[in-house]
Amino acid sequence: MDWRGQTAHGRFAAVLQAPVLRVLDRLCADAGACETGGILIGRYIEDCSVALVSEATPPPADSSRGRSWFVRGVSGLRDMLGSKWGAKERTYYIGEWHFHPVDHVQPSSDDFAQMLEIGRANQYDCREPLLVILGTGRSDGLRALRAYVCPVAGAPLELIPQSAAAHT
Repeated sequence: MDWRGQTAHGRFAAVLQAPVLRVLDRLCADAGACETGGILIGRYIEDCSVALVSEATPPPADSSRGRSWFVRGVSGLRDMLGSKWGAKERTYYIGEWHFHPVDHVQPSSDDFAQMLEIGRANQYDCREPLLVILGTGRSDGLRALRAYVCPVAGAPLELIPQSAAAHT
């Protein structure tokens, strides 16, 4: 089942498709007791207020990680995103995902600072990137997940789960 969330005021929303959730779960499980992450790829639907996440990548080969930190690398991302942009069904960079190997999912100030940098960077061309943070905690078989939209012109806004399958 897809995960759906939207901000309290309803201006922003996101959908993480079920195959993306399965990939994220596997990548988090593979990380064990270390943080990991990657990028989110997708497109905007409706009036550009809903981000449809159709792919989550593993960490690039030049990423670094430890028990309580992760630095996403960039190796291969430019070419991969270029091919996604040029495909018949165009998709593009839409945000970041990050795994914290703890039960309670809480983004750090570093996580939000990185998202602000990404929103301001011309090479990403994404003024309102998503941040999805996952943890080890589970509820009804689903991994702990919190999602945020991080607009350049304001504070990060949490996306409140909208479906019965969504848990934080």
